[in-house]
Amino acid sequence: MKSEAEFGAAVAPLRGALRLHCYRMLGSASDGDDMVQETLLRAWRARDTLQDPARLKPWLYRIATNVCLDEIARRPRRGLASDLFEAVPGDSYPPAAPIEAGWLEPMPDAWLAGIAQDPEARYLLRESVALAFVAALQVLTPSQRAALLLCDVVGMSAGEVASTLDQSVAATHSVLHRARDVIEAKVAAERGTALAPEAESVLQRYVKAIADADVEAMIAIIHDDMHTTMPPSPTWVRGRADNVEFYRRMFARWWAGDVRVVPVGVNGALGCEFHRDGALRAIEAIEVRDGKVLRMHHFMQPAVVALFRNTTG
Repeated sequence: MKSEAEFGAAVAPLRGALRLHCYRMLGSASDGDDMVQETLLRAWRARDTLQDPARLKPWLYRIATNVCLDEIARRPRRGLASDLFEAVPGDSYPPAAPIEAGWLEPMPDAWLAGIAQDPEARYLLRESVALAFVAALQVLTPSQRAALLLCDVVGMSAGEVASTLDQSVAATHSVLHRARDVIEAKVAAERGTALAPEAESVLQRYVKAIADADVEAMIAIIHDDMHTTMPPSPTWVRGRADNVEFYRRMFARWWAGDVRVVPVGVNGALGCEFHRDGALRAIEAIEVRDGKVLRMHHFMQPAVVALFRNTTG
C-alpha cells in the first residue's frame, strides 16, 4: 500500500465498521466521522508498520481504539439525562434550559448498511448499537469499554485485544469479565423489545396519537416505568403518573403549531423524526416493553438533528 489509491482501496471496506466502533467507544455520532478520519490519517502515516496486509483489520482497530481513548481522556463521559441528573415532576414543562454536558447521541440506521456481522462476535449487529447498550458502555472504564468492544463486538481474540491495549492476556480476561458483568446487568434492566411486532404496533399508535392530537391515546401507551428524556435539557421524567402529567402539558403546548412525527430507524430500532412548524426539531428513540412505551428519548441537540437531516434527506 505504497500509494494513497492503494491505501484507500484497502481500507474502504472497513470504514463503515470503524465508524460504528468509534461511535460505540465515544457515545457520539457527530464525532464518528472525525474519529475515522483521524484513524485513517494515523494509519497512512504508520503504513510501513503493517507487515502483513492480512492483518489490516486488527491493525486499523488498534489505531481507531487508541484514537478514541485519546479523545475520551479529553472529554467527560457521555450519558442520557437519566444517567446524569435526578428526575423531575411531571408538571416540569417546558423543560429546563439546555446545558453543556456529555450527552449521549443516537445514530441513524443508514450507518448499518453494508456492515457484515462478524461470526466471532458475541453481540448481533443491531444489539451492538442499541441505545441502551451504547449508554451502558459509557459507564465502563475506557479500558473495559475497549476490551469488550474489540472482543465481543469486533470479534478479535483476547490475544489481539491484549496487544491493542498493551496488557497481558490474563489482564484482558479480567477486564472483560468485569465489563461483561456490568453490561449484562445494566442492559437487562433497560432492555425493551424494540424490534418485536408489538413494538411496531405501539409506534403506529404513537404516530396516530400525534396526528390526531389525541393525548388520551398517548397516555394509553405509557408504561408504568416509562422514562422521557430531552437532551440537551437535563429534564427527564420517570414513571407513569409523572409522564401522564408531562404529556398532557406537552400536547397542550404542541398544538399551538403544526406537529407531526415520521418513523425513522434509530440505533437499529424504532424512532421518529419530530417536526414542528415545517422544520425537523428532534430525533426520538423509542423502546417498548409489554406493549407500552418504556423509553422515549427526544434528542434535540443541533448536531443530532443535522446528522439525521443530512442522512435521511
